Amino acid sequence: MLRVGTFLQSAARGGSAAPRAGVEPGKIPADDHALLMELLRDLNDVEFLHDLDIRRSRVRNGEVHCGEVRLNDLDLYLWHCDLSRDPGSYALEALRTLSLDVPVVPDPARFSTGLDKYRAHLRLSRAGLPVPDTILLDRRDTAAAAPAIAEWGRALLKPRRGSFGQGVLLIEDFATLRDLAGYLDSTLGVSTESTFLLERFYPNSPTDWVGTTLINGTLMYGYRKHRRRFTRLSAADAEAWKVYDPERAGGDVGACDVPPTHMRLAQRAQRALGLPLVGFDLILCEDRPVIVDENTFPGLYPELFAAAGRSLGRELFLLVCDLIRHHPAVPANGRHNQFTLWTDAGPVFAGQEEPGARRGSTSDGIPPEPEPSVHGSAPQAPASAPEAGAPGTGAPP
Repeated sequence: MLRVGTFLQSAARGGSAAPRAGVEPGKIPADDHALLMELLRDLNDVEFLHDLDIRRSRVRNGEVHCGEVRLNDLDLYLWHCDLSRDPGSYALEALRTLSLDVPVVPDPARFSTGLDKYRAHLRLSRAGLPVPDTILLDRRDTAAAAPAIAEWGRALLKPRRGSFGQGVLLIEDFATLRDLAGYLDSTLGVSTESTFLLERFYPNSPTDWVGTTLINGTLMYGYRKHRRRFTRLSAADAEAWKVYDPERAGGDVGACDVPPTHMRLAQRAQRALGLPLVGFDLILCEDRPVIVDENTFPGLYPELFAAAGRSLGRELFLLVCDLIRHHPAVPANGRHNQFTLWTDAGPVFAGQEEPGARRGSTSDGIPPEPEPSVHGSAPQAPASAPEAGAPGTGAPP
């Protein structure tokens, strides 16, 4: 019998996950959580140990314990919860430790990549997907960004692990970046992030912004934020917008159609990150979609699931069934640190360190299908030989 441990955190009842009221990141709406637990109870040949909260575990000599349960003895550990996004946070470190012996889904190494905008963009870029051109530099060496800012005209400065649009700043000239770095050094010093992540700015409109939520390779729905969730990056520019949610409340969304090209990009992006539950935000640049954000805690809106004819509880149940069906046999040494866990949507890479992505390949090693360039009608070449002007290449249009 398979022993599966879970910590699938439920949101409080009372409608807090409705689109207008917002969602609780990392939590499953209460009704969907109840349905999921009910469906799991009926599975044969599987013993579930629920509520094994990795945040309240303890690790001793590589053994992860929740209460009296030694998680290293499990066959599979599934988690979805609100946890610290900080590098080296205890929960992520405990998950990484556990993943040396047990398949952990989502895989903590890949989840950490998804949290980091620089690493997530890099991974998608190397899979041949259109993302913004980026620069990573030492905050003490802002002069290194001057040529790119002069070339681009404008850039976005983003916190690498930011969310809800907070801290995203439009950089319209090098002097602004230089003086911001000087201000941070003078006031906050070593307590601030030591790197700057700059993205090329692309003119955009809230009417062209599309959010997507995917589970196990399938697009659940598309949505748009209501206009009040957008704010201008520059009062003088009608094509400079960002999503901004100062209360971190989420919500204020409505269902929208997802064009086929957007859907294919989102599905390929999910395969590249290897995360079974993820979301992507896309904008249009010269009528071509660009992935501008990866969401490891995508909005789980019951009304949007219902409008799409789906149920979040049932979709999560099907994901668990898929993971169980593809669970590999335990190797002779009793350890799971050298295998790739597959689902119908592709590899999840549970139980091992994140493999390096080969430039110009998808996460499963299959060369990507060419996508149209955002700067013209010709197809975009794979990342190993990028077309000039395509996002993620650094080449001018």
